[in-house]
Amino acid sequence: MKVPYNWLRDYVEIELLPEELAERLTMAGLETGAVNVFAPLGEKFVAGRIESLRQHPYASNLQLVKVDIGNEFLEVVCGAKNIKKGDMVPVALTGAVLPGGAVIREAEIKGIVSPGMLCSGEELGVEIAEDEAGIMLLDIKCSPGDRIIDLLPFNEPVLEIDLTPNRGDCLGMLGIAREVAAITGKKIVLPPNEVQEEGKEIDELAAVEIKDPDLCFRYTARIMEGFSIKPSPLKMQFRLLAAGIRSINNLVDVTNYVMWETGFPMHAFDYDKLAGGKIIVRRAKQGEELVTLDGVKRILDPNVLVIADTREPVGLAGVMGGENTEITAETNRLLLEVASFKPVNIRMTARKMNLPSEASQRYEKGVDPEGAIFVQNRAVRLINEIAGGKILRGIIDKYPYPMQKREITLRKSKVQEILGYSLPEDRIKEILTGLSLVVKKKDILEHDVSFHVEIPSFRNDLHIEVDLIEELARINGYDKIPITLPAGVLTSGRRSFEQRVISKIKETLLSCGLQEVITFSFINPKLFDLLQLPSDDIRRNTVKLQNPLTEDQSVLRTTLIPELLKLLQYNFNHQTQNQFIFEIGKVFFPSEKNKLPLEKKFLALVLSGKKPLGDWQNPPKPLSFYEIKGILETLMQSLGIKETRWEEASLPLLHPARGCKILVQGKEIGFAGCLHPFLQEKLDFKQEVFLAELMLEPLLEACTLIPKFRSLPRFPSVLRDAAFIVSRKVKAEDLLQTIRTHGGELLEEVVLFDVYEGKQIPEDCLSIAFAMTFRHPDKTLTDEEIDQILEKVAIALQEKFNATLRKS
Repeated sequence: MKVPYNWLRDYVEIELLPEELAERLTMAGLETGAVNVFAPLGEKFVAGRIESLRQHPYASNLQLVKVDIGNEFLEVVCGAKNIKKGDMVPVALTGAVLPGGAVIREAEIKGIVSPGMLCSGEELGVEIAEDEAGIMLLDIKCSPGDRIIDLLPFNEPVLEIDLTPNRGDCLGMLGIAREVAAITGKKIVLPPNEVQEEGKEIDELAAVEIKDPDLCFRYTARIMEGFSIKPSPLKMQFRLLAAGIRSINNLVDVTNYVMWETGFPMHAFDYDKLAGGKIIVRRAKQGEELVTLDGVKRILDPNVLVIADTREPVGLAGVMGGENTEITAETNRLLLEVASFKPVNIRMTARKMNLPSEASQRYEKGVDPEGAIFVQNRAVRLINEIAGGKILRGIIDKYPYPMQKREITLRKSKVQEILGYSLPEDRIKEILTGLSLVVKKKDILEHDVSFHVEIPSFRNDLHIEVDLIEELARINGYDKIPITLPAGVLTSGRRSFEQRVISKIKETLLSCGLQEVITFSFINPKLFDLLQLPSDDIRRNTVKLQNPLTEDQSVLRTTLIPELLKLLQYNFNHQTQNQFIFEIGKVFFPSEKNKLPLEKKFLALVLSGKKPLGDWQNPPKPLSFYEIKGILETLMQSLGIKETRWEEASLPLLHPARGCKILVQGKEIGFAGCLHPFLQEKLDFKQEVFLAELMLEPLLEACTLIPKFRSLPRFPSVLRDAAFIVSRKVKAEDLLQTIRTHGGELLEEVVLFDVYEGKQIPEDCLSIAFAMTFRHPDKTLTDEEIDQILEKVAIALQEKFNATLRKS
């Protein structure tokens, strides 16, 4: 935001030098990067009045111009044709240095000595708009001999302010003036906006309809006629140039001038080119076309808000007008638009059409709909002053949902808590009032004081109590905040229980020969079809990204498996056949209670290849299901989890007969098994893949990392093997659980070590053998005691599973 220093002084009294003001603004949160000088010019340039003109005796294209420069008359050679007797013009005296570095000296031109030079805008270093190219004509009140730098804003200090995105109110001179007033304690002076209306009522000529009030909050219109289009006054042109805006003509310049002054963009339509004299604010139709003021044809869609007449679009709302209603030299009547649009829609349209502009920048940050009428009147008043014409009676004002005033309660105790020091009540009120906030009332509580503050409509960045506290801090001075050392309770800095459990899981899996990987949290939802997940599977309920980079990263993952399989596929394609990997990461599910997704941590393992590797005595063999099961059993043991069950299950990802679900303390926590043959074929895997996925939360609840002491046994153990013939339908896990239950406290360990089927075994049965270890802590067990326990176990298995103890 470029802020010409002397222009700013029109709205607030400033006693600070430009550099001092820049520092104060920076300390108040409006970072001022630099103070530059616009149109630098020396002193030897004065105003001169043309007294006479006569033909150069030796050159038909030159004139001898006699000018009064106050203390003497000069006769200067000049080739410009746009000057006449009585004109006031800038004169460069002998010794003057032009902005380009050239020095003016007495020179003989075609036999006549010229003791100076009449100057054009270009020669003075400024690009001004003129009726006719040539010498700059001074349109301001001045006398011969007055210094040009005293008449026009040459050498103008311009503050370059880098605004934060939330301070859209400071994208206008009045917004900066409010900040300066708050910092210095001065009063802001609003520019005059009173108008003299005449002629017809506007309702007889025009109408406005807002079809999409969710995208257009307010739309106001005025009509003027009988004005004269010509270059703007030099003062206005200079101010616009200092702000970085090129002068076009008086009508266009007024819209830019008032936008820079108030921060409120506007647009002028040629009224006589509006079909039906009606403005319709609506969404564009699919495929509708509009040629904008830059001469480019735009293809529109319903996401674009347009300003239309009864026939076609005449402008992109808040971005750029249309060529079909452009103001030209023949324009006699104009309709001036001052409106407030939805910032997000303007930003989308400007990006889509690649049309960033000063106007769209302001609309994107949000303009104050309550200020529309002030801006309308200010603009038509200026047009009337510099272009003449009539302001027709009345304003069309469509404001479907007027803005509700916001009120925030500010507690003095909270100010002290946040800032670390106390502000007097009078100072709090003074700062708030200086920022144009309204302190409606003050409540005196038992141990506190609270202020009820009404927020003006132009401050859309103030919503909660701490926003007001920030205002107090920056205006009072950040340097007033006391320097204190951070305070807090010292801790030992230990890892949390969850961190220690995850570290233990990683340590265990790494010791089992696995490698940790990290994959993307974004996946392609089409992968769920590849994985053959049912339509009602919870993993299909994803959190979708509003603006994904690609379809492959369009939803947040609900399982770790797809990305691990992609990684496996990538490594296979790069000749890596043995892969033993795991990942601990978050998956995401939509949350009904809150806008943020529900995050859960999962553990996934993927194994494929042969083991052991690098052992010349034992040739490597392909992995089996029991490899991944053994790794998970080792993990459960390292976490101190004892109640683990493996139940056969048919799951979408897994081989129909080689998959299981895993239960801990009776709760299902995940699955393990061999990848489904269909998926293996689709992914072009040439070897079997084993995988598992577990929820971490149940593991955290069930595990214990505190080791328990067990003294070395003083008495020997007794090992007994027993084989039972059972139906093929009986699960080994159920047999093991029954043996543990009826083996009692003396059963130290039970392990399944053999499964046999053959001629001695009935066709629909299996022989399952278990190795059982018994030990008594205080004595050596006898064979009779062991036999009694085995008899109990055999009876329980026979009653529950019709199992028969195999004798031979």
